[in-house]
Amino acid sequence: MFTDLGHLAVIFAFITALYAAFISAFGAIRNDDRFVQSGRIAALMIFPLVLIGALGLWYALLTHDFGVRYVASVSNRATPLFFRITALWGSQDGSILFWCLIMSAFVAAAMLRSWGRDKPLLPWVTMTMALVMAFFLFLELFFANAFTRQDFPPADGRGLNPLLRHPGMIIHPPMLYAGYTGLLVPFAFCVASLIERRTDNLWLESSRRWTLVGWAFLTAGLALGGRWAHDVLGWGGYWGWDPSENKPLITWLIATAFLHSAMIQEKRGMFKNWNVFLMMLTFASMFFGTAFIRSGLLTSVHAFAASDIGPVFMVAMVAILAACALLWLTRLDTLKSEHMLDSAFSREGIFLIQNVLFLSSAFTVFIGTVFPLLSEALSGTRITVGPPFYDQVVVPQLLALVLLMGVAPLLAWRKASVASVGRQMIVPLVIALVTSVGLFASGLTQPIALAGFALCAYTLAQTLAEYVRGVRARMQSLGESAPLALLRLAERNQRRYGGYLIHIGVVLLAIGALGKGFYGYDVIRSVKLNESFTVGGYTFTYRGLRAVPCEFNDCQTTQAMLLVTGPDGNLSAVFPSRDFYPAQQHTATIPFTTGHFNEEVYVLLANWENAGALASFQVYVNPLINWVWVGSVVMILGFLVAYWKAPERETAPAVAVRQAVRASAR
Repeated sequence: MFTDLGHLAVIFAFITALYAAFISAFGAIRNDDRFVQSGRIAALMIFPLVLIGALGLWYALLTHDFGVRYVASVSNRATPLFFRITALWGSQDGSILFWCLIMSAFVAAAMLRSWGRDKPLLPWVTMTMALVMAFFLFLELFFANAFTRQDFPPADGRGLNPLLRHPGMIIHPPMLYAGYTGLLVPFAFCVASLIERRTDNLWLESSRRWTLVGWAFLTAGLALGGRWAHDVLGWGGYWGWDPSENKPLITWLIATAFLHSAMIQEKRGMFKNWNVFLMMLTFASMFFGTAFIRSGLLTSVHAFAASDIGPVFMVAMVAILAACALLWLTRLDTLKSEHMLDSAFSREGIFLIQNVLFLSSAFTVFIGTVFPLLSEALSGTRITVGPPFYDQVVVPQLLALVLLMGVAPLLAWRKASVASVGRQMIVPLVIALVTSVGLFASGLTQPIALAGFALCAYTLAQTLAEYVRGVRARMQSLGESAPLALLRLAERNQRRYGGYLIHIGVVLLAIGALGKGFYGYDVIRSVKLNESFTVGGYTFTYRGLRAVPCEFNDCQTTQAMLLVTGPDGNLSAVFPSRDFYPAQQHTATIPFTTGHFNEEVYVLLANWENAGALASFQVYVNPLINWVWVGSVVMILGFLVAYWKAPERETAPAVAVRQAVRASAR
């Protein structure tokens, strides 16, 4: 009964979204605030209605209502409570409902915000968000209805996809969904500003923090997805250039370009056209990724099965892009820059180069992702693009971005002094040179890897130097202690120093990626019972196989035991295993890790014969991979610093400190 009520609530949510879109536009055209406020309230009500729908489906999952087809397809009686909750987004129909839930929460938050000077944008913001909400609710009701019942309910369900039975699955999809749907808010502000023919930066200023929130959720979702791949998929790492990984990366790259470019418009009134284009492209990339993965057009370890939803997505995306392009092209006269680019050697110039690199990287990933479809359409043969393509084409562009992160903070707006910038680069360059010489002397001789580590060392030193200059200036001018000066420095300009912290996180992540990418390796060894083999400085002694209880009571687990003697002589044990799920006819290879922080050893049970008398193991040695996770955490911390509180107005002492920082840099 409650599940049917949930279905009815989703129907009302769809009707409410359509009403909110229509009445808001009507109110704007009639210049009648009563209709505008009615649309605002209607948009606000979408969230509780969709929440009732989600609770209805959750109720069916928790009570084993296998009369609901979706429940029977993603759960069974052996599924633990934790995974019955996450099963809401375990397959296509439920995931779209969950998507609607998170999107409606963002819509409600936007409706509840204080609308002061940007109140003229309210009706068009409401209309845009309500129309997008209505589209996804339309998909849920007519193409992917999670509430559909079957006439002959089975006694038990099929169970959740074994690949999704990981604690990260309760966090990873919600983070990605929040990242995607959160970007709807700045897109709606952009559309509203174009409709109103505004020439100011109001939409940018009103939506900047919303963009930052969407970007942060995308960042966290990408990091958690990498961790899930590391723990569950047996890839031996965190990234495989899988289409489902590439999809959010494309959006993340474009959104990051927008965040940098937006600063130029706020500071100098430039690139207004470009920023509108980037925001529309960000929204389009969200639609593209969702359409291809949920339609099953792209092969992925966590894409959904082929369905009719893809063409609907594509038609909607084309219609939205056409409408946006028409709106944009008819407003070009209102998007003229207030200033010209004075010099390429300026912060604006560096940001422009960064934008080009971000977009070229996104375009490269996009081409590699859709190339299988293009090749199949043109030749009838699907050709898959593998990691070597991305490593050779995308990675150099990303390393160039790491370098620019260390250069941009040194450059002034409009035009920078070559002599001043050169003086500030001396110490970081020396640190980069010493780092590369030290690594070469220690036996790391690959030129590209050495260049990458040198770039990381330079950018890290240069970014830390920005903190040192600011802290030193506060200590000298105000007599503060170093910790207090650092805290107050960040408080006075949270956006700037939060951004620097994000840059540090990117550098740490790049160090981990370079270590794993250039110096990681894997071997496969077949060994008899009680025999040993050596990989790197580690000796593995095979002690046998055993059957152990399956964590979810619906699979058969075979676990191997190996004793490991490390380079330092310490003895430990690893227990790689394989789970077989009869209902899904699926085998999951579960890794076990050992080693130390700077060198992970990742062990997989590949195969066995004669009841374990002979077994094969795949061992990955992953240098520095843990810095990927550390860098991801630091990036999120940087977001919190930048977002937590709006920057305060500068006081006289703060101005004196800023002047002292500039003087020390000369």
